[in-house]
Amino acid sequence: MFSRAFQRRACLAQTAFPRLATRPSNGLALQQKRYQSSSTRNNVGVFTPKSAALFVATGLGLFFYFRYEKAQLLARREEERASKQYGRPQIGGPFNLLTPDGQPFTEQNLLGKWSLVYFGFTNCPDICPEELDKVTLVLDAIEKEHGEIFRPVFISVDPARDTPSRVGKYLQDFHPSYIGLVGSYEATKAVCKSYRVYFSTPPNADPAGDYLVDHSIFVYLMDPSGRFVEAFGQAVPKEDIIDKVRDVINEWEGETGKKTGVFGLFMDALFLPLADAVGASVDQIKLISCLLIAYPLGSVFVRVPSSQPALRHLFSIAVALFFFFPVLKLYQGFFQLLFSILGTYFLAAFDKSYRMPWIVFVFVMGHLTINHVIRAIYGLSYETMEITGPQMVLTMKLTTFAWNVWDGRRDAAELDKWQTEKRIVNYPSILEFLGYAFYFPGILVGPYLDFQEYQSLVNETVFNDDKVKEKPKGSRKLPDGRKRVAYGKMGMGLLYLGIFVVLGGQNNFSTALTPWFMEHSLFARIGLFQLYGFLERSKYYAIWTLTEGASIVTGLGFTGFNASGKSTWNGAANVKVLEIEIPSNFKVLLDCWNMKTNVWLRECVYKRVTPKGKKPGFASSMITFFTSAFWHGIASGYYLTFLMGGFITTVARLCRSNIRPLLLPAPGKPQSSMKVLYDIAGTALSILILNYAASPFMLLTATDSFTAWTRLGWYGHIVIFGGLFFFYAGGSKFFKKLQIQAGIAPAGKKPAAGVKQESPSGSGVTTPADEKVFTVPPHFDEVIPPKK
Repeated sequence: MFSRAFQRRACLAQTAFPRLATRPSNGLALQQKRYQSSSTRNNVGVFTPKSAALFVATGLGLFFYFRYEKAQLLARREEERASKQYGRPQIGGPFNLLTPDGQPFTEQNLLGKWSLVYFGFTNCPDICPEELDKVTLVLDAIEKEHGEIFRPVFISVDPARDTPSRVGKYLQDFHPSYIGLVGSYEATKAVCKSYRVYFSTPPNADPAGDYLVDHSIFVYLMDPSGRFVEAFGQAVPKEDIIDKVRDVINEWEGETGKKTGVFGLFMDALFLPLADAVGASVDQIKLISCLLIAYPLGSVFVRVPSSQPALRHLFSIAVALFFFFPVLKLYQGFFQLLFSILGTYFLAAFDKSYRMPWIVFVFVMGHLTINHVIRAIYGLSYETMEITGPQMVLTMKLTTFAWNVWDGRRDAAELDKWQTEKRIVNYPSILEFLGYAFYFPGILVGPYLDFQEYQSLVNETVFNDDKVKEKPKGSRKLPDGRKRVAYGKMGMGLLYLGIFVVLGGQNNFSTALTPWFMEHSLFARIGLFQLYGFLERSKYYAIWTLTEGASIVTGLGFTGFNASGKSTWNGAANVKVLEIEIPSNFKVLLDCWNMKTNVWLRECVYKRVTPKGKKPGFASSMITFFTSAFWHGIASGYYLTFLMGGFITTVARLCRSNIRPLLLPAPGKPQSSMKVLYDIAGTALSILILNYAASPFMLLTATDSFTAWTRLGWYGHIVIFGGLFFFYAGGSKFFKKLQIQAGIAPAGKKPAAGVKQESPSGSGVTTPADEKVFTVPPHFDEVIPPKK
């Protein structure tokens, strides 16, 4: 699912040799010995086969341990609930009713505030008024401490007599914030069923007569995410309810790092009407609002003189604080991010050893993993804004910073081009580092950037191009066309967001788990699933496109000028939508998704675990894959998607190396009809397989993923493993012969599927052409190749 943010900086790196000249000879020998020892370690590489195996085993052990701990915690919770008089049935669900003024009201309107839901009817002589009075007293007590954080709801179970206006007038005698809801008999029956509420009217009851409705007597407490918390029966006194509500609020604040007190309620009042109007959670509306607010704030940022970089750092920090505190209310989350930031800053500053980047890596990734586990234990959905999203981006930035610092301490001759450009020689001040870490357009969901990118943005050295002229007013140096591109991105992001809001709520991968989905034929289900895939991805397109545009407003992402002289801004992009939705093949599709994460995995994991002077192998790829998996989280669905991706890329690679060369036209010749059909088939299969393999990533659990795959006839497994069986059963050998007969491949040589090269700079590896994607396992045909 949504995205991430943060940053880092490096240490004053001075070569040891000038200082050695003034030391005694025995000191020189000792320093040379240490340098040679460090150089030897770099030649061997940090990861040996044993350490790689230990890394994988530890990761798997942590995964299963956390799953066990989650199961134990849930079991303990159930035991605690069973011993309480309140009970905790599994209730709540979709409904569609009307308010007293005739406006529709659904379960989405409950999001963003705590709710107390009661079912009754206006002709009730005593019980309903007593319960409503009790709820009013509870609300008065809680709101004295926390402000107006509750939305009490009364749902009528007497649709024959209770009209919207009648219910509205009835509730005027109770708490002023009460919302009365009425629906048809079918709608009332549906909402009562989802809340496990029993109600019954006398047979042949006359709507104009005087009769009583028998119904359950419970007050349901729902949290701001719309999840059921507790049910309070008629016998529970108001004092016990107040105590329980206080405890639940405190527990919820501890889980989410959010406060529900008076501070920030003004902000909530701004977002609640919009959330109600579009049917989204308040957290989602807040996140989108932060991304949109970043656009005008970006224009303010560029007006701060680049000659005053400290002011630009302070501006970024101030905006980030505004996002985290009054808007998102992620108080605890902010200080967790600050802990990682300061920890990285001082570790990189004081640890001069070659181990420093790995220590930072373990420190930051370990912190992220702990929060992933907490999120999984408490079952926080993507509707809830919590800290792991920003922390994922921060993890990329901090680990990259540590490696850039280490590269600044190494001999420049050992570095490749990227490492040379990004190395940090002069360690930044704490203000510079915090400004980088809290770069406000990317603080929540990205984009990820390295420290040198940030510095060149603040100092405007990124615009050192003869075609860029200084503005007449002030000393700003910005290319024309920046706002044109940025606000174009905003428009596209809002379009994707609109698509998701209008269509995505009822059309997503989880729809495959409903009985309605099974009413369709297999081919219809497969067709619907392709639509669900696009709608699921549209929320990522929206978020990433919006944040890309906001970053461009500040000047990030400038990539020069095109042939027509217009400025281009491709450096902050994280996704290429068209290439994903209409891919030429699966490899191109993966290359265009979450591109910034791929850069991080390549530069900070893949290259770093490959021993110097060696070509990357299966071990390097597997370590990188497991890093990617742990970075995303611990949900079992993530791992199903990633592992499936390894088999998919293997089959795709085998098709490209065995079939495609036979269809390529000779130089100067047009494409054959068979090549056109091959390309069309490749695009169609890529889309079908993408949506099939990506569904566990959204469904999260293995159980739901297997259910969805079963309802799709396991078509993805049939295609992928059928293709593997074909090539390994003799298909590769057959196509090898055809290529030899056609003069494409010389006898005794394998057709090239990609070219692997060793880095001339000695950095370990330059990424092979066929291994640009690190979010899935390496191609399995590298380990067990088919017979040729």
